[in-house]
Amino acid sequence: MKKYQRITSLIIVLILLLSFSCIANAENEDKKVNNSSQAEEQVPEKNTIEAKSPHAVLMDLKTGTVIYEKNSKDAVYPAGLTNIMTAVLVLENCNMEELASASETALSNVSPGDNKMGILKEEKLSVRQLVYGMLLESDSDASNVLAEKTAGSIEAFVNMMNARAKELGMENTSFTNPTGNHDDRHYTTPMDMAILAKHAMSIPEFCDIVKCDSYTIPPTEKNPNSRKLTNRNHLVSRLIRNDYYYPNATGLKTGYSTEAKSCVAASAQKGSMSLLALVFEADTSNNVLQSYDDCRKMFDFVFSNYISQTIVNEDDIVAQTNIVNTRRDNKIILTAEKAMSVIREKDSEPVEVTYKDSLKKSVSAPVKKGEKIGTREYFANGQSIGTLNLLAEKNYKLDPVTFFINKLKAFFTSPWLYAVIILLIAFFILAERRRRRILRKKRRDARKKRNLELIHSIDR
Repeated sequence: MKKYQRITSLIIVLILLLSFSCIANAENEDKKVNNSSQAEEQVPEKNTIEAKSPHAVLMDLKTGTVIYEKNSKDAVYPAGLTNIMTAVLVLENCNMEELASASETALSNVSPGDNKMGILKEEKLSVRQLVYGMLLESDSDASNVLAEKTAGSIEAFVNMMNARAKELGMENTSFTNPTGNHDDRHYTTPMDMAILAKHAMSIPEFCDIVKCDSYTIPPTEKNPNSRKLTNRNHLVSRLIRNDYYYPNATGLKTGYSTEAKSCVAASAQKGSMSLLALVFEADTSNNVLQSYDDCRKMFDFVFSNYISQTIVNEDDIVAQTNIVNTRRDNKIILTAEKAMSVIREKDSEPVEVTYKDSLKKSVSAPVKKGEKIGTREYFANGQSIGTLNLLAEKNYKLDPVTFFINKLKAFFTSPWLYAVIILLIAFFILAERRRRRILRKKRRDARKKRNLELIHSIDR
């Protein structure tokens, strides 16, 4: 009996030991799962772009590639961003040093709440001074004077604005004035405005103006005081607010109206990357300018998470074509006029780049170093990203002997030569046939004459 009791006790002990072991293993597994879950939670997610403003566009300024967009095709009011189009037309059609006289019509078309330079009737200011006032401060009197100077009247200028918008591909834009004053018929889309801003930044004079802090206009015949114009773009200038200054900012333009709210077109550059950001209908409550915050965050995201992929460097040898009338060279070496690059995410595969050349099959000497010989258009993933000029790498002199020999070759191998020879042969054949016809006719006439004379002589 005692033997069975010992066996039973031993079995109970073994069962208890196994139970404790299973519990311990289970607890260890739970700890591993919990630790694993905590580790997964601690891994930060990759940053993403998210503008808080209702409408936004972020674009590679060099190529026009859209990196981020939010409601970018919705209709919005452009407010002061309208001045970008006004400036483009002025810079494309006017001499910056010419004087413009302020008419009563131009000054009376300014709304009471608009920014004004304080231009007086018949006051003369240079186009340059007026453009600074319009782009730095959104001065409506400057915009109207420029419109009349460029097109003769504000109405004619508005027609120019809409025509130019169509040419640039702004299919969903309608302008009714050059200042940006609110009008239900005066509207655009963030994407259309990005197209315009990208074009504007291709104009060197425009870029110089929108990135400066301030500009001073000296006294005029009508106004004895100087005018200091201050850039209202806080990303570029610290003169009004220092808290939104962005060191990499290079421009562009701001706007505000009750209906449009705050809108900003901003540009920035870091290294070889140039970006364009546009924000519309941004909030401005509690002294916080959401438009500037959104632009800075979008810029920072790209500068941190993207890299620039070089396509070609300036002066790189990229192509060649035939050249004639030189002694030693039969090919002309072509280089890239400027560098070209495209941006991509750091962890992505390199962008697939292709190109299409527009070149003559043969060029005749002389050719000067740096002379434009053709163009090359680059495509990234099938989308055009820009065109550059192809330039001659060096001077290619004309060799007179080679030139003369080539002209002889060209003459003797020209199809026109054979055409002329055939025509000459045909001419001589026809002339010979005509000569023979005339000769035969003369012989017939002579025989007839002799026969008539013989008949007459018999009759006598």
